[in-house]
Amino acid sequence: MIIPIPIPVALLSLLLIASLPEPLWARSLPKNLLVAYQSWSECDDAVLTHVQNGANVVIWFAVNLHADESGGPSISGGPNRTCVEEMIVKLDDLGFGRDDVTHLISVGGWDSPHPDTTFTAEQYAEAFETFSGGLYDGLDWDLEGNDSLTAPSNFFSADCLRLMADLSTVLSDRGYIVSMAPPESYLDVQSSSFSKFVNLTYPSDSLWPPPTFSYHGRNAYAVALALAPDAFDFVSIQIYETKSHAAYNTSILGTPQDEYAVEYFRRLLTEPFVVDFSGDKDFGYLGAVNIHISLASKVVIGLISAGGIGGPITATNATNAYRSVDADPSVNGNVRGFMYWCIGDDKDGELPLILNEVLGIREGRRVR
Repeated sequence: MIIPIPIPVALLSLLLIASLPEPLWARSLPKNLLVAYQSWSECDDAVLTHVQNGANVVIWFAVNLHADESGGPSISGGPNRTCVEEMIVKLDDLGFGRDDVTHLISVGGWDSPHPDTTFTAEQYAEAFETFSGGLYDGLDWDLEGNDSLTAPSNFFSADCLRLMADLSTVLSDRGYIVSMAPPESYLDVQSSSFSKFVNLTYPSDSLWPPPTFSYHGRNAYAVALALAPDAFDFVSIQIYETKSHAAYNTSILGTPQDEYAVEYFRRLLTEPFVVDFSGDKDFGYLGAVNIHISLASKVVIGLISAGGIGGPITATNATNAYRSVDADPSVNGNVRGFMYWCIGDDKDGELPLILNEVLGIREGRRVR
């Protein structure tokens, strides 16, 4: 019997780093995107199935930007680094290297603190490069609110929003991919209003069964797009936000899902999306900004995986809407693709299979 000699964790990590496929700086993204989120600190072989079935962007979850014990800027959290390294190597062995799959690390998540804004964008960019060490191709913003209505993170400070724009610009200039994933109300094409609070209630809430949902925003993420329109490579709008317009129209009003999705896609792609900042004490100088200009070529539709079905618009209805928009000569182009939360709720990779049918990212590949 041969007894294996254990390899120290630190040495194993170094060996994995040595075998990792090199990231491509500065890299670009393909035209069509299928973005798969991992859940909190999640890392397992399910990501291999999702990539084989169509996902070409994997977003690992999630880190925070804060001061370390010595008082300096730091980025920490997220999945086990060794596991992520192993998954990237396995994907490369399957033929899905860094030129096929983009790996981002997300900042924030629900109930997570917003960044410590005492540090500059340049300082956090250095902290990101130290944290990443070449593992991640860029950064994704998923700053949200908190279950406690009085929590500080239910308000986006002006410094926080400026940091989002400035750090995104610095990282983009260094060749990294930068994305954002606002809940629907944080980037809402059906409203021109702006607020830095994200503990608000929609007027339509009274038409829903209880309880009240008091965690909507009013275009908080629009500031980052107004300040740094060229810094973001894609924008994934979470239409699965609780009591979203998408859910209200399809569940309460009874609008067919594919019909609602077609009109929503068209609105994103063809109509002005003007956000009026004039009443805000920090960003009033921006006036009214047409966010559509920086959004139309970058928008990705975010679904909940719902065990491979998709929601609040099913994957099948979302693909039907995509085809309808594609066939409409009055619409120039289409949405950039789809995003879904999350891999762990669809271990068999059914959702990317359906979405890949219209995006054509993995031709002829069906892994079940």
